[in-house]
Amino acid sequence: MRLILLMFLLVTSAFAQNNNLQLINWFAGADIVASGDNLDQGADKENHLNDGMLVREFEFSAVSQIDQTWQGILTLAYHNELQAEEEHLEVHEAMLFSSKLLPMANVKIGKFFLGFGRLNRFHRHDWIFTEAPLVQKSFFGNEGVKDTGFEYTRLLGGALNWKLTVGLTSGGEFKHGEAHEEEGEEEHDHGGNPAPYEPTRYLRASNFIEFSTIEGIESGVSYVERRDGEGTRSSYAGLDLIYKKRVNQYIDRLVQFEVWQRTTKEMGEESFQDLGAYLYFEKGLNRHHGLGLRFDFYLPADLEEEEDHDEHGHSSIDGITPMSNYHAISLSYNYYNSEFMRTRFTLEHHNGVDVEEEEESFQRAHLQFVFNIGAHPAHVY
Repeated sequence: MRLILLMFLLVTSAFAQNNNLQLINWFAGADIVASGDNLDQGADKENHLNDGMLVREFEFSAVSQIDQTWQGILTLAYHNELQAEEEHLEVHEAMLFSSKLLPMANVKIGKFFLGFGRLNRFHRHDWIFTEAPLVQKSFFGNEGVKDTGFEYTRLLGGALNWKLTVGLTSGGEFKHGEAHEEEGEEEHDHGGNPAPYEPTRYLRASNFIEFSTIEGIESGVSYVERRDGEGTRSSYAGLDLIYKKRVNQYIDRLVQFEVWQRTTKEMGEESFQDLGAYLYFEKGLNRHHGLGLRFDFYLPADLEEEEDHDEHGHSSIDGITPMSNYHAISLSYNYYNSEFMRTRFTLEHHNGVDVEEEEESFQRAHLQFVFNIGAHPAHVY
């Protein structure tokens, strides 16, 4: 794995020497995280979060105009997930992108992060907090959903600047790490896809309201539907919102919110639902300093009805086993060294967690360093 990464870097650095001739924009970024908690070290391993410091993610990408119509985007990423205790190298993006093929529309073909919700449309190193809310981890994984297929986004216009995104992907990958877990299973074909499966379908309708040149709000509704390799059908309905007010060279106020409901039906079983949400508020003090506050809520589907506890309940999500009253609050201090680096310290308090069949609360801390070099692609609002 490390040999593959080294070979990739050697080849790309050779191309980078002719950057002006090739007209290729190169970008690299790293996400370094140290984490620790006060959970009893003697607790069951399945219900215990690991402590430590690691390079959680390293990303290398190249973006270039192919011709008058198409752009090419290639991104390779190395992951080392603390809770999974594994590291791997994978393709994040390998896609064709065009804003000129069709009028007032963007087209993606290839592998990419699916364009629904809020967090899922961003790479993790660009998130406004260190760890994903529990609802994001449960529904879409620690990082987000990426797959191979086709996505079409069209600006519909109107007073509220409506935009519609529709996508159809292979369905062979959904949660982060899912494809790696499936590689060793004999029932899968040579392409690494589970069988039987259905393509993942999704859509998002959003609008943007500009209050002034420094203040605006974007909101959207999303719907996702799929069937995995075990025949389980899942549908996801969500609402997302982001509000920003920028003063001079920093964001003075930011509010971000998502709520999701998942309906799952396993083969030969009744369907069940789970629900989760988070609300994040950040206050910028100046161009270098900011404070963030986040509230999380998650209601496991299986705990909505008492008799279903043993059948579906008490499933671990990245080391946390939520009970029916799970909620969390986190406070973060953000230091923006520059446009290309930021440091974030976060304290979390989790309540309503099942540890060895007893309800507990615990605290967890994260120290994160994120830095970028090269030409980072433009961010969406």
